[in-house]
Amino acid sequence: MNSVTRTAALVVGAVGMLVAPLGVMKVLNGPDDPRLSVGAAPPATLIPGDVRDATGRMVAGVVWTGLTAYDPRTGSTTLAAAESITSPDRKVWTVRLKAGGRFHDGSPVTARSFTGAWTAVLREGWSGARLFTDVARLKGAAPQKDGAEGLTVKDDLTFEVTLDRPLNGFPSLVAAPAFMPMPESVLRSRDWASYGRRPIGNGTFRVAAHGPRETVLERPNARTVVIKAMPDAARQYAAVEVGDLDVATEVPPDRHESMDTEFRNRHLTLPGLATTYLAFPAWAERFTPGLRQALSIAIDRNAITEGALGYQATAANSLVPPGILPGHREGQCRLCLHDPRAATAALTDAGGFTGTLTIWHEKADAEWVEDIAEQLRKVLTIDVQPRETTAAELRKALDERKVDGPFVLHSTAPYPAPVSALRPLLEAPTGYDEARVTDLVEQAEAASTPEEGVIPARLAESALLRDMPVMPLWTTHEHFVWSERTRTVTADPFTGLRLDRLSLKD
Repeated sequence: MNSVTRTAALVVGAVGMLVAPLGVMKVLNGPDDPRLSVGAAPPATLIPGDVRDATGRMVAGVVWTGLTAYDPRTGSTTLAAAESITSPDRKVWTVRLKAGGRFHDGSPVTARSFTGAWTAVLREGWSGARLFTDVARLKGAAPQKDGAEGLTVKDDLTFEVTLDRPLNGFPSLVAAPAFMPMPESVLRSRDWASYGRRPIGNGTFRVAAHGPRETVLERPNARTVVIKAMPDAARQYAAVEVGDLDVATEVPPDRHESMDTEFRNRHLTLPGLATTYLAFPAWAERFTPGLRQALSIAIDRNAITEGALGYQATAANSLVPPGILPGHREGQCRLCLHDPRAATAALTDAGGFTGTLTIWHEKADAEWVEDIAEQLRKVLTIDVQPRETTAAELRKALDERKVDGPFVLHSTAPYPAPVSALRPLLEAPTGYDEARVTDLVEQAEAASTPEEGVIPARLAESALLRDMPVMPLWTTHEHFVWSERTRTVTADPFTGLRLDRLSLKD
């Protein structure tokens, strides 16, 4: 029987600095103001099953208590609302809730609070639906479908979850916002608009106010947290500099290099989970492994992360993002190192390239795709042309096998295990089908524990890097800087800034 495993990623920053003069400390109403202020882009929604941005994820981490949670102190996934999550085969899971759980309105947290919320995510087609259909593979789950055979309520505190295939990472996966519970009142009314304006959770903080300018979170016997709607990174940064804000969740590109000087011991870079790749269609046979390797070596990833991407990403050196710990291994992709001379030699060994190399991409990626095209033109002296398209058009072209060159692929690891980053690469519409790699990924998912699944996942990663059906480019990361009156700032890649861990100096 499996229990919750120690696989969550962790990055913690703690600070201890001298208090600034009172004239500088103007946070909110002054240095004695008991509230903590955080600058962030406004959330797209506060409905947990539809969370799709860092601010929503940050709020969900304290307004709701899921079955499990990521513990930044130990780097583990721990039981939260669940008393136990067990399975004899990693496919059928029995969830037993702790007794006495309550929502902020006083109503009880029951098995149906979870199964009903999960069903709503699927029925409404919210952004979290893919975690049920594509990652957990909940039996019978499908977008816009009302109900799933894989969910069975046994009693008020017990329910059973049946998956289509074994997944030892299930206890870690259910810590994501999409798996949070909702009270019976909203499940019955389905008034999602009202719920999104003032959600009722079961976490340590409750939403006291939510509007276009700020979200106020309150917790008994603790400091109130005010999340200021500041989508502009420069404004956040400047506000912390002068003491008008406690924590900034973004750093503007032009202040990245001076961040350490201006906020010595008061800044944190959080490794991310979202990775950008160039994927190669298997039906375009001219793109042999040798040619793909030559293209990879020719790309200067650092030049783009420090240029077009404004220091908001880290050049990739593996297929597994650095936010996955344990599991990420530095330097696994030797072919990700920029070496123009080696790239030219590799292209010659691959038989050269004639004609036009087309890079398919969506509008949001246009700037950096053009940078890559220019690098390839310069280093390999080949004709490279970006081709802008929409997501729907790209998907159609892939389905009809009309894509004739590499295409941009974005993927985010959904739970803290290396196989969670590799599985989506096998399921990407590339036509890549290698039995030995698929077998290794399935072994990693079905192993008795996630720890036992690390070795087959690493073997799968090594095989994928040799074949290179997808070429890793970079992973996003998050930046935080904070005021001198702020004592502790903690973050993890799956929750983001931990609002429940923020504190001010006495």
